[in-house]
Amino acid sequence: MEVSAEGATAAPRPVRIRRAAAAALGFAAAFALLYAGAFPCVFAKLTQHPCPGCGSTRSVLALLHGDLHGVLAFNPFGPAIAMLLGILGVQTLVSLLRWGDVRDAASGRMGDIMKRLLLVLAVLEVVLWIARFLGMFGGPVPVAD
Repeated sequence: MEVSAEGATAAPRPVRIRRAAAAALGFAAAFALLYAGAFPCVFAKLTQHPCPGCGSTRSVLALLHGDLHGVLAFNPFGPAIAMLLGILGVQTLVSLLRWGDVRDAASGRMGDIMKRLLLVLAVLEVVLWIARFLGMFGGPVPVAD
């Protein structure tokens, strides 16, 4: 049985495997729903204006199809945020397999770097959002139906 630096022990192996499998299924379901466009932007639905993150999913899909113009047009920061969230997902699964909980996810030096990068990207998304409403960079991203 593994013991963490704080003295906490890991959950039994079957529990860890069950929890990691449930998380992996949850991640896969969320990815499938995002890919299918099943998560509408609540901000955009209520205001008929894009939110700072609008276009992120379309941007990632454009990148997967090799459409760099689409990445820039929808949300140039979307793929970077998706990559960081993917790394966080992998860290979460590893922590679940190792301990049975998420104590190691986004921890340590790599976790600190990821948190800072996510904060910087979020600020950049807001700055880009404001700039687009001021008519720069092709104007606001169209709200997806």
